[in-house]
Amino acid sequence: MTTMADPALAADLTQYRTLCRRWLAEARIPEVPLSLTERFRVLREWQHTLYEAGWIGIAWSREAGGQGLTHLHQLVFSEELARARAPQPIGLIGLDVVGPSIDRFGTLRQRTELLPRLLSGEDIWCQGFSEPEAGSDLSSLRTRAEIDGDDFVVSGQKVWTSWAHLASWCAMLVRTNLDAPKSRGISYLLVDMSSSGIVTRPLTQMTGDQEFCEVFLDRVRVPRENLVGELDGGWAIARHTLGTERAAYTLRRRVEYEVALQDAIDELSACPTRDADPRRGYRVRAAVGRSHVALRVLEAQTRKSIGRLAADTGPVPEDSVDKLLLNDIEQQVYGSIADLLGPLRATPAARPLGLDVARRAHDHLYSRAASIYGGSSQIQRNIIAERLLGLPRD
Repeated sequence: MTTMADPALAADLTQYRTLCRRWLAEARIPEVPLSLTERFRVLREWQHTLYEAGWIGIAWSREAGGQGLTHLHQLVFSEELARARAPQPIGLIGLDVVGPSIDRFGTLRQRTELLPRLLSGEDIWCQGFSEPEAGSDLSSLRTRAEIDGDDFVVSGQKVWTSWAHLASWCAMLVRTNLDAPKSRGISYLLVDMSSSGIVTRPLTQMTGDQEFCEVFLDRVRVPRENLVGELDGGWAIARHTLGTERAAYTLRRRVEYEVALQDAIDELSACPTRDADPRRGYRVRAAVGRSHVALRVLEAQTRKSIGRLAADTGPVPEDSVDKLLLNDIEQQVYGSIADLLGPLRATPAARPLGLDVARRAHDHLYSRAASIYGGSSQIQRNIIAERLLGLPRD
């Protein structure tokens, strides 16, 4: 789907896709355990394998340890990774979310010292944005950072922080000016998670995983050299971070949904009794049909996204349209697959209709978060209304 007007770039991407497929065909692709601790370990090793082979940081600057190619090259590899049924690396928060903002706005020291370790998986990053009373209204955050000599002293609480209990670093929004308007008194800090005064508390999700965490900060000292951008200028960087997350996630996930649906179809086709119950056959056709229509809609929409990637526009309000559509389609695809199981989804040890129940149930439950993470559906509608349609706030 990576089409563009530049024949030279198109030819280069075709050759690059061939290289991706050849490497993935020969690579030892790991099985991903359901256990969160084992999953983290396996995917961290996988990230290091990809890094050593030159498949991590594809569109990042060479100065930061990346490959210095285009976003379209990154998209090609993400597509082929999904088609090879290979997992994503564990460090996606660093790779897709906070890392690009550090690469763009960070100091030379931050980029050259921190980003290569992020890319290799040696350091895992988390994102300290949301707070108990500052989720959808992020600019209301209250975690405070006061300047004390060469340090910031940070106190407050973050929540819904993925991998915080296993992360080495956190890209954190803090309030550094109480007198400025809400979004103008915020700074962007890089916080060492091993610092004294940080306590993480995992939260159990309905999948059974403990990926999300609460993070408590009690007078945590952060060197002033860990400030990204200007003091009180963190809001613009935060918007870049969130926009990058939405764009990267939308383009990467589309092919993953295609693969998940095709795997479900293949598993059903291999079931020897698939035609015994005509009602089941109807359910299968209806669920697969709905998902196919949804995926074709998403494919049409993301053609525009690919054009923006080729033009290297950076995050734009149009990304919210993609993210809003993606939310619904993720839930549509995984919900349709789970519907095939009916009440049997509560029996994870079984394989009714030829489907892997544990995997399908986990994917379905996790998909419910699609309309929340990366900016909720309500936030995306607000962005579309204000920045694309020009509607008033009141």
